[in-house]
Amino acid sequence: MSWPASVFADGGNLIVGTLAERRKRIWPAAYRGEIKRDLARDGAVPLDGRGYPTHVLVTAVLGALKAEAEQQLGGQSLTRAVVTVPASYDPAGPLRRVMISAAEAAGFVDVDLLAEPVAAAWSPLVGTEPEPGSLMLVYDLGGGTFEGALVSVGENGRHEMIAHAALHDCGGRDLDQILFDEILGLYGPGLEPLLNPAGPGDMYQTTASRTRHELLDFARAVKHQLTDIAVVEDVFSPAGLLVSMQRERFTQLASPTLARTMACCQHLLENAGYGPDKLGGVLLVGGSSRIPVVTDVLEGRLGVGTDWPGQQLFSPVDPELAVVLGAAAWASSVSTRRTTAARPNPVEQPARWDIPGGRATMVRWLVEPGERFDAGAVLARVRLTDGSLFDLAVEAPGSLIHTHAEPGTPVRDADWLATTLPSGPAPLGSAGAADLRGFERSSRPSLRVEVTARATLKGHERDVTSAAFSPDGALLATTSKDGTRLWDVATGRTSLTLSGRKSLVVHGCAFSPDGKLLATTGSDKTARIWDVASGRQTVTLTGHRGPVYGCAFSPDGSLVATTGTDRTVRLWGSSTGKNIATLNGHRGTVYGCAFSPDGRLLVSAGAESTLLWDVSVGEALMSLPGHTNFAGGCAFSPDGSLLATAGNEGTRLTDAGSGSTVATLPGSAQSCAFSPDGRLLATASTDDTALLWDVSTGAAIATLTGHSSTVMSCAFAPFGLLLATTSTDMTARLWDIIYTP
Repeated sequence: MSWPASVFADGGNLIVGTLAERRKRIWPAAYRGEIKRDLARDGAVPLDGRGYPTHVLVTAVLGALKAEAEQQLGGQSLTRAVVTVPASYDPAGPLRRVMISAAEAAGFVDVDLLAEPVAAAWSPLVGTEPEPGSLMLVYDLGGGTFEGALVSVGENGRHEMIAHAALHDCGGRDLDQILFDEILGLYGPGLEPLLNPAGPGDMYQTTASRTRHELLDFARAVKHQLTDIAVVEDVFSPAGLLVSMQRERFTQLASPTLARTMACCQHLLENAGYGPDKLGGVLLVGGSSRIPVVTDVLEGRLGVGTDWPGQQLFSPVDPELAVVLGAAAWASSVSTRRTTAARPNPVEQPARWDIPGGRATMVRWLVEPGERFDAGAVLARVRLTDGSLFDLAVEAPGSLIHTHAEPGTPVRDADWLATTLPSGPAPLGSAGAADLRGFERSSRPSLRVEVTARATLKGHERDVTSAAFSPDGALLATTSKDGTRLWDVATGRTSLTLSGRKSLVVHGCAFSPDGKLLATTGSDKTARIWDVASGRQTVTLTGHRGPVYGCAFSPDGSLVATTGTDRTVRLWGSSTGKNIATLNGHRGTVYGCAFSPDGRLLVSAGAESTLLWDVSVGEALMSLPGHTNFAGGCAFSPDGSLLATAGNEGTRLTDAGSGSTVATLPGSAQSCAFSPDGRLLATASTDDTALLWDVSTGAAIATLTGHSSTVMSCAFAPFGLLLATTSTDMTARLWDIIYTP
């Protein structure tokens, strides 16, 4: 079943589709066809002496379709709709919003917008299909408009629209009008009494209007017949006229209009930087694309004033319904149009999603804070920049703690949109969750924890300077003057030793986000990147003019930041080793650095200052107050809103947005690390201990003793509450931490 996009005003009611087409002869002034054309025009549409806003007409059509579909399904309620729109509708413009609002007014809750060329590319084809990876031109000669679009053909229907162009006054209806004018020119005397009846008054004008509608419908029928036969003879019944039309004559009449469509396609290709020879073929869409002259033009057999080589043509099963059938196929792929939260942890964790195109608008949350959800549940629904809806799902069951994006607000794939608590063995005995959003010191009793020494890792023969867990928590990397070791966390045994020069002191280390690479820094003015699986060095980062201390991978793994005694922070391509930027601003040695969770910020801590950088432009945003002598360790909270810096004057907690100090934790510290849930901060102390702090209250809640010399570094495992510490006593230690009531 298919309905034309037509409306008929019957008193206070709007009749749509085929019924509207049938009744237009009764009262032509109450009829309007191809209403989508009117969306781009200002002002109301006049129907029977009354002005109707275009969105009201669209709502009427969609509402009628919804009612019919629900009746066909036995009364089942439909809440989601896929509405196709021309590619020319600006994603940031009003027309897309009008379509969404109209569909919602018709009773749909979820409204997907799908660009018509992409919908057409999903339609079932007859015979040859385009190859994945090829470039296809969608030639859509519809009833009211012409639209050309370049579509990159993807695997499993994952097509991408590259560019588009449109003619809003060039469509099948314009070809109908051409035949109307031709018939009128040939048979005018016989039609004159009907088109211009003698006598005044509305009755005569209505009669003339009916005749015009009937003649236009007749011209359309002749056009359709010319698709199949070379000469058409038919009778226009109201005038009793025998009309004859040859396909050759229609080809002459249609050529100027088709020349405009071909010129539009040529401009489209030129503006996109392609020639026609780069096309894998042309997909013919729209009822008027079936007329032979269109095929002749595109196959290069008929020139219309444009230089156009012959093309492979792809034919939909039904060109007139190609967009509709393609949209239906696309709609059935809804289960594939979702993403799951990144890095689910068995402790309270902010969650982010990979969003196609990187940007979207939050539509609504489907789970309320405090509710539990099952594995695979959809937590939220967003609208992509192309207008389609996309689901944000989770892999593991759990509970939604907080949401961080309101409906209607823009979101990005770098944003942490929710805080979840996946179900698992995490020992969260304390009721409620730490609320870091305001950074106000809590008056509640401090957290209580139980700390157990799990293992002492022995093997280094010199001071153990740093530690880092792999993203899956299976490996621990430690560094020393005698090299770098990778430990199996489960067994506490060395699994791999990364060898270097014997005189080289290795100062710091960091795993890449995917765990495949390990960066290390050393006293020989270089940093090195290692392949974890093979233990082989892949890249040497050369450029610092003194020993290199700190290092960190960006969250997407594309960058490595390093710091050193030459007072600089340097950014490198992790795969190429190319020095991308050198950040100057420190007045002394820079010991540590850390990226914010979204990768936009970088903090660097040194002997004279602690600076916060905008990574995208390589400029310092602010110098953090507080430390006046030395700061060596630094870390962002899991949600990126809080910043910890450790030095010999204590550890400071800073609001990353404003730069204001939230709290100062006493005691000299070499290093600091947030727990995965953001509720704890660990610091490595010069008094041979490590301390655990309750972030919300600023209280020290546990002292970890066992090292016999200065504790140099600390690091939390990404899963569960497992802490590693390293010391100048040549050991590393693993500690289990459990929340207790």
